[in-house]
Amino acid sequence: MFGWAFLGCGNIAEQVANELAGEEGQKIVSCWNRSPARAEKFAVKYGSRAFSAAEEALQAEGVNAAYIAVTADKHLEYIRLCLEAGVPVLCEKPFTVNAGEAEEVFALAKEKGLYLCEAMWTWFNAPALTVRKWLPKIGAVKKVTGKYCVSISGNPRLVDPARLGGALVDIGVYPIRYAYELFGMPKSVVCRGRVEGGVDHEEQVTLSYDGFEAEIDINMDEFKGEEFVIEGEKGTIRVPWFHAAREVILTGEEEARFEDGSPKYGTEIARVSEEIANGRKESAFCPPKNTLDVMRLLDECRRQMGLVYPSEK
Repeated sequence: MFGWAFLGCGNIAEQVANELAGEEGQKIVSCWNRSPARAEKFAVKYGSRAFSAAEEALQAEGVNAAYIAVTADKHLEYIRLCLEAGVPVLCEKPFTVNAGEAEEVFALAKEKGLYLCEAMWTWFNAPALTVRKWLPKIGAVKKVTGKYCVSISGNPRLVDPARLGGALVDIGVYPIRYAYELFGMPKSVVCRGRVEGGVDHEEQVTLSYDGFEAEIDINMDEFKGEEFVIEGEKGTIRVPWFHAAREVILTGEEEARFEDGSPKYGTEIARVSEEIANGRKESAFCPPKNTLDVMRLLDECRRQMGLVYPSEK
């Protein structure tokens, strides 16, 4: 049985816990939340034990790793806490406030000889990995478009600069990460966005590569859907709802459809626990370099928009 300490018991933690419960050999041993009542409720629901201090949750008997689901402005603090306690970490995105913080905690993880990974669930799952495998089937890439536009700005956290609100780091990270995972670091980045009340509400990001550009549309005010499309000389790959995709569609000289109904958080949890149990210090699915590179791209987008978080001032 692989035991988890959950730090943070909010909505995302509940979603992960629901799928973890269906994975063989996985158990939430302990949990902690700023609100003790919420932690107690979470513990009863998932058969774990609530603690009044995060340190105590990490020290509970049977804990093999920590899953961090507090608000992103606190990620640095709790990653440090886990690593100093000798506990491997899976931390939600956005991973940290900026690339500098990410560099700091990955260096600490290396110093401690501990596993530290961003919970970028997309790249632990078969649909995204299938897209990567299918790329050669469409020949030279000519055009890439990605959009993640959903109406979520009614969430108080997303309009709070102190809690890293805004579209870019909450949803924009997904299409930017998708392009990076498939094509690597771009030659240049251009970001045009709208910032109001200290958070970004929308942006258009252009990532330039040799022979093509990736045009990315991000919006947290207006619903226009979610899709990633790669057009090549020999065909097109289309991924509806790509960040949590259940299908990949290939058209052109070759035609195919890949479908996957597996639990996306459950797969992530299972693969991370297997990597930790096998003694890996870095994830093969979501390695530190990839997280760091994408954090640098997000930092550059924010620089171009003039967006600075309160903790950076």
